[in-house]
Amino acid sequence: MTAMAIPLLPDKVDAWRAWAGELNGPRKADFEASNARHQLTSHHAWLQTNPDGSSVVIVVHEGAGADGYMGSMAQSDVAFDQWFMSTVADVHGMDPNAGPPPPAEKVI
Repeated sequence: MTAMAIPLLPDKVDAWRAWAGELNGPRKADFEASNARHQLTSHHAWLQTNPDGSSVVIVVHEGAGADGYMGSMAQSDVAFDQWFMSTVADVHGMDPNAGPPPPAEKVI
């Protein structure tokens, strides 16, 4: 299992919510197939709004592919995976080729 807290760009919260809606709706089968292809048994995300108004997404990946998931997605040539990673780059301001953020450190 891996967990990450990834900041959202300030003007991208609505875009992130729309994207999450696609993953839970019309693109759900593609999302589930992608997770299975990358050996995830569970993939969850929570939107956290901080007291200062900034937002982060808390992401938890579970399964045999959890540790290498972001790198595997960034290397994929599957159209859905490329769309997914381009959206990650857009809403989080991340370069998918630079590697994933480090996982959260489990302390308790």
